[in-house]
Amino acid sequence: MKRIVLFLILSFSQFLVLNTSAAGKDRETRKVLDATAERIRKAGALSIQFTATSLLGNVSQGSTSGTMDISGRKFFMKTEDMLTWFDGKTQWTMEIGDNEVDMTEPTGTELQMINPYAFVNIYKQGFNYKMKQGTLSNGKQGYKIILNADNAKQDIREMFLEVDKQYNPVRISIRQGKKQWVRLVVNRFSGGQSFSADHFTFPKSKYPKAEIIDLR
Repeated sequence: MKRIVLFLILSFSQFLVLNTSAAGKDRETRKVLDATAERIRKAGALSIQFTATSLLGNVSQGSTSGTMDISGRKFFMKTEDMLTWFDGKTQWTMEIGDNEVDMTEPTGTELQMINPYAFVNIYKQGFNYKMKQGTLSNGKQGYKIILNADNAKQDIREMFLEVDKQYNPVRISIRQGKKQWVRLVVNRFSGGQSFSADHFTFPKSKYPKAEIIDLR
């Protein structure tokens, strides 16, 4: 579940720099993606409340709820069983109730793979997209966008994005392999937040007994 949550979360920060410059894509879909990217960008530092779920086909393999504070590439995430800090370079992950902290430096590829808003760079990697309007999973009217990989061997094969009429992301579903899906439901979105720099680094003084395991 840890990898699933990270896959879903880091993408949110990359969404801030969405680039929809690919040619030959559906123009109306591109307009919605551009507007959604601009909505996120103008929100500045933000907080979201989310529910993340792993699925094998249509069968849930587990889910967790939590919150995430984001500022650029940096984030702090708290779920029911895990805390994660990322300062833009170094990541610290600690399971709640444990005294061990894993410290890593994700590569660019790894960051993309642990990221459902990794669709921010998907256009550069050979994806087509289209959309339709209708009722979203939260009962509101909005846009349903489907992205499919041109190359079936890509790590991310397929993605479904729901965006409401105010261009807020509502739900993201990503498929890896034939049947493995991860889904992020955004329950609350709050922009215009303010965070100190140390909010995104592991607070050693708060957890003096924690053993940091350097996996870099």
